[in-house]
Amino acid sequence: MIRLQVNPAYSDLLKAHRLDSYADVMRCDAGEPVEDNAERDVRRLQLGGQVVYLKRTRYEKARSAFESYARGRLAHSKPFREMLQFKYLASAGFDVAEVVACGEQLRYAIPRRGFIITAEVPGEDLAQVYRSASVGERREILAKFGLLLGRLHDRGFYGSTRLKDIIYSGASSSRATLTLIDRETRNPYPRRATRKRIVARLLFNIRRQAQQGEIFNEREWTAFSERYCASLSRDFDLRARELRGQILDMLSERGWLRTSS
Repeated sequence: MIRLQVNPAYSDLLKAHRLDSYADVMRCDAGEPVEDNAERDVRRLQLGGQVVYLKRTRYEKARSAFESYARGRLAHSKPFREMLQFKYLASAGFDVAEVVACGEQLRYAIPRRGFIITAEVPGEDLAQVYRSASVGERREILAKFGLLLGRLHDRGFYGSTRLKDIIYSGASSSRATLTLIDRETRNPYPRRATRKRIVARLLFNIRRQAQQGEIFNEREWTAFSERYCASLSRDFDLRARELRGQILDMLSERGWLRTSS
C-alpha cells in the first residue's frame, strides 16, 4: 500500500521532473547528496528555479507502528510524521518549511519506507548565525530561541529543537524570522502542556543540544530563560530565575557550560 500527498502548488513542477509518483521519487538519484547512511539519505535538488530537499528512509521500525496502533492512531513512517508535524505547527501559527510532497509504503499496515520533500527556506541556519555573531548578538539569539521554544512547549509541541533546526532570515535581528525545519518526531500531534512536562522536555532538549555541540554561557542562558518563561501562559507559573538555576545546575554537572563570553 502506498500513501502519497502532493502539495497542489508543486504538482506541475514535480510532474515536469518526473517526481510525481512514489516509485519515481524513491528511485531518484539526481541532485547533490547531503547525507547518506544506513538509515536514510538526503539530497538537495534543483528543480528549475526551485531548490528542494528530498529525505528518504531506508527502513522503518515495526515497533513504532505497534506503539501508534496501541494509542489508537494510524502508524506512519518518519517522513510522514514529519509532514504531519509541519502541518500542525503551521496551523498553530509557526513559520515552517513548506512541504512539497510526502509518501510512504506500508506492508500489512506497517510502514516500511517513506520520503518527504520540502522547499528550501531562504536564509542561514541559526547555529551558523550564532557562531559568527558578537557577544551581544549571541544573547539576543538565545533570547529569540527561548521565545520560540516557549511558544512551542506552551502549545504542546515537544519535539527536540536545536539552533541548527532553525533558519534565520531577515534584514535585521529585530525583525528576523525563525523558520523551523527538520521536524522529526515520534509524536507529531500537539499534546496537553503541563508545568512538569514542559520543564522535563526543555531539559531533555538542552541535553541533546549540548551533546551535539550547541553549548552556551550563563548570560546567554539567562536571556533564554527570561524569554522562555515570558512566552508561557501564566497558568504554568514558571519563574525565569528558577528555570535558569535548573538549567545551569544540569549543565555544570556535565561540563556543558561555556565559561567564556
